[in-house]
Amino acid sequence: MAGQDFDFSAFRNKQSKQNEHLLAETGHAESASAARELAKKATAKAPASSTAKSKAAATSRKRKADALAAGDDAADSSEGSVRRSSRRSQPMRAVNSQTEQERADIERRNKEEEEARRAEENRAKHADRKIEANEGGTHDALGQAALDDEFRRLALYDPAQQPTTGGSEWERGKKPPLGTKKLLNFAENLELRSIVKVIPERIYSMVVHPDLTRDLVFAGDKSGYIGLWDCTDAGRPVESKAGTTKNPVGDDGEEDEGEVEVETSYGRWWNWKAHRSNSVSLLKFRPGQPGSIYSSAYDGTLRVTHFETGMSEEVINGDHWEENALIHSFDFDPTGNQLWASDNDGGLIWRDMRQPMADAKRWNIDYYKVGSVSVNQANPNLAATAHLKRFMAMWDLSKLQSLPEDATRDEIVEKAQLVQHEHEKACSSAYFDPTGTRLASTSYDDSIRVWDLDPSNLAALRKTTPFKPVKRFAHNCQVGRYVTVLRARWSTIPSLPPHLHIGSMERSVDLYSPDGTSIARLYDPDYITAVPAVTACHPTRPDRYYGGSASGKISFWAPPLAAEEEEETKGKEE
Repeated sequence: MAGQDFDFSAFRNKQSKQNEHLLAETGHAESASAARELAKKATAKAPASSTAKSKAAATSRKRKADALAAGDDAADSSEGSVRRSSRRSQPMRAVNSQTEQERADIERRNKEEEEARRAEENRAKHADRKIEANEGGTHDALGQAALDDEFRRLALYDPAQQPTTGGSEWERGKKPPLGTKKLLNFAENLELRSIVKVIPERIYSMVVHPDLTRDLVFAGDKSGYIGLWDCTDAGRPVESKAGTTKNPVGDDGEEDEGEVEVETSYGRWWNWKAHRSNSVSLLKFRPGQPGSIYSSAYDGTLRVTHFETGMSEEVINGDHWEENALIHSFDFDPTGNQLWASDNDGGLIWRDMRQPMADAKRWNIDYYKVGSVSVNQANPNLAATAHLKRFMAMWDLSKLQSLPEDATRDEIVEKAQLVQHEHEKACSSAYFDPTGTRLASTSYDDSIRVWDLDPSNLAALRKTTPFKPVKRFAHNCQVGRYVTVLRARWSTIPSLPPHLHIGSMERSVDLYSPDGTSIARLYDPDYITAVPAVTACHPTRPDRYYGGSASGKISFWAPPLAAEEEEETKGKEE
């Protein structure tokens, strides 16, 4: 019949019986018996039909399914429940449930691994940690034991025990004279003392320790490292030792007859991982506390490293307000108790260092990056900020602190902003001088602007419209992709009038008087091959400037050694 399998074996048996019956009726019983025997042999020798094979396979599958179903039924009955289901589908469902379970296990393991990875990243980013020296990693940097010794020495530094340097050329709140002539005279004798790679990657920030007897420069790079270079003895002759390297500065590369090769020192240097993996945007010492150094980074944290313990701890966690916020800048008030920081999401963060970190606050003073913040040292309620959107602004911090954190930007500008000045392109920095009576901004419009102001009268400052600079002079600020942003910073050397230092695209460290007069271009074509985009000067010791480049090298400029040694001899005799 259509739709059914034909059974050839049954058909053959039926035909044999019919033939046998017909032979018996016609009297051929013997023939019928022989036919019966032949049919049996043919049936035994005949190969199994495809139908028989399929039936056998189906029978085998049915038996297996029955066994599995029996096991399931037994399990169901043992649990006191009755379940009716198709037994034919049971094996496939068992296989599917295993696959789903395995998939669920894989997803669970992946989730646990991701959570563990994030927890470890969070711990590495925010937790307190011991500083570990990166020994030998950068031009034979010194190891942990030497770094611990240096930290102990820095922890014992006492400004009160430092030698006196005479009277100061300026004081807070009083506008100093320009002093251009004096600045020109002192800058004539500066020379390149040494140049050393102290840190693995491009330098983003530098600061010099205030120790009057030594030259200690700290640098932060794009990978979260901080380096320390003790260049006090850099360039000085040393006894020749096997395996030492000659300082290239001062060597003309030619072997003149009768020339005596003099081995000179590079100084000593260390570097360590200070932040997770992001650029160290700024380094600074807290006023009156040179026993620790503060650093901000693009990982959204601001940390402090204590020299006494060698431990690093978090001071500000930018993720508390904005995840992955980049902290670009920070500054202290004159007491060192009030800390202000700016980020790339338009935030201005405030923390009282005497209170827990959880009490810190943040206001959105802009919708875009705030590249720098500077607190006036003559009036701690006055701050200046530099903005990506082409303007510099000054703020009344007391008014800002009276506003809730969720205040709108329009409300903040209306109540707390004093003045604003538009630049032609992005404003990369705005800093007060150490007296608080001048302000200098740097912009991508290739200009440095200088303002005069009275920090004691904020009401009058607010009425100054428009707030125009007293001086604007040209300086190439087109750094490109692989050079750190150029920023004009003020010197704080007490024995010299405040002046500006900034890196130049012509590979020099440039010094300017506030009136725009070029005081010096510190450059040596034989040894300076990269732009010293980041600059610093010694805060207490005159005639010392530093330039940091994209290669991780720092150049050190100072008076000639002979003149310096002569001054040191006179000082000892007196």
